[in-house]
Amino acid sequence: MVEVEIEQEKENKLMHRSELTLRVDHEGEGTPSREELSGEIANLVNSSRNEIVIDKIDTAFGKEESIVEVRVYDDEKYIEEYERKYFQERT
Repeated sequence: MVEVEIEQEKENKLMHRSELTLRVDHEGEGTPSREELSGEIANLVNSSRNEIVIDKIDTAFGKEESIVEVRVYDDEKYIEEYERKYFQERT
């Protein structure tokens, strides 16, 4: 079971998004996929999966926790406006 906890949250009103740093505990499992994480994050922040962009998943060797950097947009139209094309394609 994956546990997600918000470590840091920053509002970026100019770009219509929240920038989050999360600690993900995945004891006994490998690093969770972006798809699995986006579902967990959507539930955590009461948002749609389509409004979430996972920037980076950092797991230290041998650890069962990851640090994840995420951007949660107010509306998915802002993703098209502000995110690079390859981020839009992989989410």
